[in-house]
Amino acid sequence: MTEQSVSSAPAEPTRRSLLPLKVLLVGLGAVAAAAVITILAFNAQRTARSAPIEIEMFPNLTLVSESKTHNSDVRYFSTSAPIDEVYNFYATRLGALAFRSGGELGEDVTRGCRKIYQDEPPRDELGRYSARCFVDNSQGDLTHRLLLTIVYDLEARQTRLEMRRDWSG
Repeated sequence: MTEQSVSSAPAEPTRRSLLPLKVLLVGLGAVAAAAVITILAFNAQRTARSAPIEIEMFPNLTLVSESKTHNSDVRYFSTSAPIDEVYNFYATRLGALAFRSGGELGEDVTRGCRKIYQDEPPRDELGRYSARCFVDNSQGDLTHRLLLTIVYDLEARQTRLEMRRDWSG
């Protein structure tokens, strides 16, 4: 009988690549980071829209009346200043929107002021136009708006301003 020499070398352990596991962990980390950033951004948006929009007020306005609810308020003011002066004050701060536009190319339609004429062709005469100014920072289900209506009262010889604000609570 011949002796066969069988040399058995210790078997090398099979090495599995750790690359798929590393890729998985990095991917899960990126998803978790994106989720945290999304939650922080959402909470920042909600916080920013949980109070009324503040705007610089025309000088020497007299508060006539106001009413408030949890998520809105309406304030009425009057002034002896001409309507053009009040309109120009807000148009300078919020921007003037093109007359009769639904949003001209390049025009920011989330804020601005526009004159509303009663006559055709339009006339810039007292009592023949009013003005509207607005800011709308609403996003998704979060409301955040300001609407100013400026009119001239011919009988009282005063410019009247109505300020409506709505926000998410």
